[in-house]
Amino acid sequence: MNLHLDHVGVVAADVDASVRFYCTLLDAEAMSRAGHMVVATDELQLAIVPRRPGDSPSVGYGRHLAFRLPASERPTLEARLAALGAPWELVRGCLYALDPDGMAVEFLFD
Repeated sequence: MNLHLDHVGVVAADVDASVRFYCTLLDAEAMSRAGHMVVATDELQLAIVPRRPGDSPSVGYGRHLAFRLPASERPTLEARLAALGAPWELVRGCLYALDPDGMAVEFLFD
C-alpha cells in the first residue's frame, strides 16, 4: 500500500504547555485542525489532544497514529484489517482501527 505517516496524537494534561514545549523544541508552528491543536514542521505533525477526566495517564483518548493513503487503497486496507480480526469504524470519512494493545490507528484518504 502507498501510505505515509500523517500525524501522531499526543495526549496532554495541559494543551497550551504541550504546544509551547513542542513548538520550541521542534522550531514548529501551532495551528488548529479538526478541533485540535496541531504542532507542525515540514515533515511532522503532532495533534495535541486534551486528556479527558478519568483517562489513564499512560493511555488516553487521543493517543494514536495516523496514516494517509490514496482512497483507491481503502478496499485493500479493509481486507487486511478483516484478515487480522481488527475492529474498525468509519468516522467523518476516516477509518479508525485498534491495534492489539488497543491503541487507535487512524487512516485518512486522499
